Amino acid sequence: MPDRDRPSFTLQLSQNKYLAPSDDRMDVVLTVRVGDAGVPAAGQPPTAELLLVDCSSSMDWPPTKIEAARHACRAAIGSLRDGVLFGVVECTSRARLVYPAEPPLAVAGERTRHEAKVAVSGLIAGGGTAMSTWLDLARDLFGKTPAVIRHAVLLTDGKNESDHRGALDAALDRCRGRFACDARGIGDDWDPRDLQRIAAALRGSADAVLEDAELAGDFRRLVERAMGRTVPDLRLRMTTLPYSRLRFVKQVFPTEVELTPQCQPKEGRAIELPTGAWGDELREYHLCLDVDAGELTRYEDRLLGTVTLFAGDEPVGEQLAVVGYLTDDLALSSVPDDNVARVTGQAELGRAVRTGWDAFERDDRVTAAREWSTAVRLATELGNAEILKRLGRLIDVHDDGTVAIKAGVRPRDGFSLVLGSTISTYTGSAEPAAAAVPPEADVALRECVHCGRKVGSAAKWCRHCGEPPFEAGAPS
Repeated sequence: MPDRDRPSFTLQLSQNKYLAPSDDRMDVVLTVRVGDAGVPAAGQPPTAELLLVDCSSSMDWPPTKIEAARHACRAAIGSLRDGVLFGVVECTSRARLVYPAEPPLAVAGERTRHEAKVAVSGLIAGGGTAMSTWLDLARDLFGKTPAVIRHAVLLTDGKNESDHRGALDAALDRCRGRFACDARGIGDDWDPRDLQRIAAALRGSADAVLEDAELAGDFRRLVERAMGRTVPDLRLRMTTLPYSRLRFVKQVFPTEVELTPQCQPKEGRAIELPTGAWGDELREYHLCLDVDAGELTRYEDRLLGTVTLFAGDEPVGEQLAVVGYLTDDLALSSVPDDNVARVTGQAELGRAVRTGWDAFERDDRVTAAREWSTAVRLATELGNAEILKRLGRLIDVHDDGTVAIKAGVRPRDGFSLVLGSTISTYTGSAEPAAAAVPPEADVALRECVHCGRKVGSAAKWCRHCGEPPFEAGAPS
């Protein structure tokens, strides 16, 4: 029977290991699953939640927007479990903590939840929009708590016009790794690019509120999902060889996020990527390695890199090997792995969606229709029902595959499509395709016969030189 007090961690790696002499990259898809991440024996980890509510003057028209925000805050507050630290921030051209009246954050309980609901009922609209101040206050408030799970929900209805140039990017750099943030836009006069930047930097989601009445349910789901995360932080450690290096790493499921700038160099050729807090969930990552094929020997497996998952200072799950095999047989090297092909197809789908929206905003409907016709084809091939649904709010699809743009498209429907363009599919077909490399901490060390460096006695590959480390029949 599994230990229900300890989460389970599973890593799977998909790749086509065969390289042509002209190839200069290796693409792999890494699937990470966390299971049994229920309430630990020691209890829920300390958790903090902030609601960042745009109260700029534009929230007052139509009046349903500010009332929807108040109602959504009350719903989210009502879903907080006892003991969660929480607060509500009024966001305009500056940020002000409205509940509690001053730091530290309140502790959720019957009394504080009631007080907070009363406080948010008094939120009024007036002022500008400076998102950097909202995020900086959130960072300061989280920094005064012992919480290891830190999550914010940000709601806006306007463009970031009260901020100084570059202020939002600077704030995101300060907040990166300090807390997670889900961002939502309400109405028809905000910029989806602002929300995309926030969600990508702060490991959250970004989306449009299509109907004001849907906001309360969305807030409640976001808060409940954050409270369900019990593993504070997992880190992916990627180690390359002298003839390989990391070109990029992206999260590709459940949404596509560029993560290369968030990688941190470690000792030697190792690079570490913080992935944030986890509950019971699955995420996929696309890793691309630059490879110097001229350094590889034909018709032999060579180690290109390893991937290990860390929780705290301890490796969890298996260490996986990224392998390359140089061959002149194009029948082997030209066929992509199914999961890699799916991931690259999703990226192409996202580009078609966004290019179509850019054309639509320029009033170039011919280009928009052509790009969205491509998006319909790709989404259908990939089985991406969510993007097909969002496209369906903007276009009609004819029997011959061509599309016609609907009349009266609302900006929020376009914003929803643009933000949804990063939503990907998972087919469940990922199978382990790389040899597991036992963690060296658990085994005796021996010298590699090729480079003389120490490796685990059960290792199949030397992580220093990439060769099989022991000659056949060598003594243990």
